[in-house]
Amino acid sequence: MLLGSLLPLAYADDPEAPTNDNPLEETKQQVEIMKCGIGSEIRLLQLEKSIITNIEKAQEIILSLNDSNINTTILEVILLELELLKEEVQAADPNATDAVTLFVDLKHDAINLTKEFRDSLHGLINESTMEQLRDRILNMSCNQTQNLSSSIRQKIRQYNTNQFRYFYQLFDEQENKYINQYENGSLTQYQLKENITKRINQKGEATQFDIITSLKQEKIQNKLQAQSCIQNTTEGSQQRLEKRLENRLMRSENLSNTTLQQELMKKIQNKLNQFGNNDNPGNQNGNQHGQQGTDNDGDETGNNDPGEDNPGAGGQNGNDGPNNPGGGGGNI
Repeated sequence: MLLGSLLPLAYADDPEAPTNDNPLEETKQQVEIMKCGIGSEIRLLQLEKSIITNIEKAQEIILSLNDSNINTTILEVILLELELLKEEVQAADPNATDAVTLFVDLKHDAINLTKEFRDSLHGLINESTMEQLRDRILNMSCNQTQNLSSSIRQKIRQYNTNQFRYFYQLFDEQENKYINQYENGSLTQYQLKENITKRINQKGEATQFDIITSLKQEKIQNKLQAQSCIQNTTEGSQQRLEKRLENRLMRSENLSNTTLQQELMKKIQNKLNQFGNNDNPGNQNGNQHGQQGTDNDGDETGNNDPGEDNPGAGGQNGNDGPNNPGGGGGNI
């Protein structure tokens, strides 16, 4: 229904949540709800959940390969950097003025590290072993994400409650009964949307036209603002990446496993050395943000709606997000 597509809600792993296979468009949709603090918090939590999910899958893969006496050092090093990235996401301030830029940067890092892990894994094993690993991690339950999922659903309800109040105000009705039922979980997002649609259909054609026009205009404005935010993140992207890598290099000094510590520091230093060999910063910016994506939960990994009844945000194929690593960062 047209109205349903115009409501700027947030989704989790909700079956009715819209999907997008274009990584850049997915990020734009995720950013649309980040104009308020709670929207930014949802996206960062979704990204965190996506990264944790991938970390647990990576740990399971490494454990399996160790049982087969396969050298997993390269995978363990990437896993350590994912752990450092997770800490950066957890430390991010959703109310900061640069929250959108930070989310886009960290999501990009998550996607790249996930791709690094997958590519390295393919270089270690054959397709038969790969299929066995896929089956092993396919239905894994990630224990660390359970509390995150609950928190994300709660914040999504808070965000959507504010949106629903605004919708009812568009046609001068106070439906606190229904909104309260949605807020306490006794009414689903779908049921409340149906009620709104029913109320609008009871209005005259002129009123219906005004409401739909208002929603369309707001949707267009949200999309333009999100596109502008994404474009703004390209400026200084190389410098920000260099700063993040320097920070990870410094933090890696505290790792207890000396062998892995040295390998990780070497890996990060090699990335930093590449900046000195690139005479065209514009290419770096374009590569970082113009080709974002690879693969999607925060609960949610993806739309301009946070989600609700099903947890999931992150990269394109994360399990949450932003429709599934939204909020997120790709799948291992």
